[in-house]
Amino acid sequence: MKIATTTGDFCDYVAKDDIPQAVRLLAKCGFRHIDVSLDSAYFNGSKMCGDEWEKWTAEILETGRELGVDFVQAHAINSAYAPGPDRDSRMEMLRRQMRICAMLDISGMVVHAICKPNGEREDFMEKNVQMYGELLHTAEETGVRIYTENTCTANCPTYYLYEGKDFNELRERLGNHPLFGCCWDVGHANVQSVDQYKSITDMGDGLMAVHIHDNDGRRDLHLQPYSGGTCYDAIINGLLDIEFKGPFTLEAFCVPVAQSFYFCGRKHFKEKGPAFDRLGMPPLEFKLRSEAMMLDLTRYMLETYNCLEE
Repeated sequence: MKIATTTGDFCDYVAKDDIPQAVRLLAKCGFRHIDVSLDSAYFNGSKMCGDEWEKWTAEILETGRELGVDFVQAHAINSAYAPGPDRDSRMEMLRRQMRICAMLDISGMVVHAICKPNGEREDFMEKNVQMYGELLHTAEETGVRIYTENTCTANCPTYYLYEGKDFNELRERLGNHPLFGCCWDVGHANVQSVDQYKSITDMGDGLMAVHIHDNDGRRDLHLQPYSGGTCYDAIINGLLDIEFKGPFTLEAFCVPVAQSFYFCGRKHFKEKGPAFDRLGMPPLEFKLRSEAMMLDLTRYMLETYNCLEE
């Protein structure tokens, strides 16, 4: 398996749509396979959302070629549950993001399922068959696969994709379309206390992508491996037993974490003015060293099972 990580790792150190610079920083840390965070680049005024999105994409591609890295996966924005202008614009952006993936030679993109607050399971399944069914037309046009993702009830109690059997049901309702697969998020599964080996082997070849990170079993912290209680032996054995072909993709914000990272809530010191508010954000130098350490740890994990692919 190839080790990948997301451009979102550096979203607090570069402009959120400056994916070329994030790619340069990841390459400096030693990463050669990149997950492009298209979600981070979704905001008013971003280059991805403007008329020159194809030029922006071409710059990302050229940066990868210059540095000798490739793009193996992407993460999309969320769609919306309720019909209306917001859902329509988001669906159109998802189609654009699939075309961006095709330009970058990315084989698949994670698109979260949609859900209704206090919604029932059957409604969840029906609405997602409709939503993913619409996107599969663009998947067929571009050749870019769509990956849905599991979560945990601590994050969303009406999402209903928690175990491998839930993924299998949704895939079956979509006719086991070859361009629709699953992304198994091991951190979400750890919070949910799911038997990860069983879920992975239950999904079999329907499992096409992974998100690797760690937590304390109670909160979705997205920490680097070995920062929590996730059992990676169960995960890697499951992936090997199903002959998983995708990248081993980190979605982990390594320690030290940036000031804006959602779980830390680091406060500003305001009493003496801005000149004395100095320690909220770790320097880039420490972030680079930490990313390189995370790569080394992940390489160790895969080398231990003789499944590391450079």
